[in-house]
Amino acid sequence: MKKKKSKPGGKQGEKGVDTELLRMYLMGATNPGFSNKITYAEDIVDLHLEPHQVGKGKIPPQDALFHQLEQFEQSLDKAIASGKLEFRVVHGYGKGKLKEEVHKILAKHKHVRSFQNDYHSRYGYGSTIVYFK
Repeated sequence: MKKKKSKPGGKQGEKGVDTELLRMYLMGATNPGFSNKITYAEDIVDLHLEPHQVGKGKIPPQDALFHQLEQFEQSLDKAIASGKLEFRVVHGYGKGKLKEEVHKILAKHKHVRSFQNDYHSRYGYGSTIVYFK
């Protein structure tokens, strides 16, 4: 009599079904073998757009701020999910519109303990340091 090979996922049932995998599917996991857990997040996010990214069919100039804020929010969420204690946002000098919008988001965010426009040897005063709760 041949022995059934067991899959590495868990116990095999009567019909060769991986019961642990089946339980996970029934509990709502779409792909139990895949994890969307954040394992790494950057300490610094640079929101500058390169000149070749704006205009000429890439990102319309009027949408540039929206794309920068979207990138900021995604990076902020990753930093929080990975358990960072602090996070630096490089927004640059410019007219201050990006910095103003970033600070509005940070002021309302429930996981942000404090933030300040901080001097950094590489970025000058064009960056903000964020401290999480």
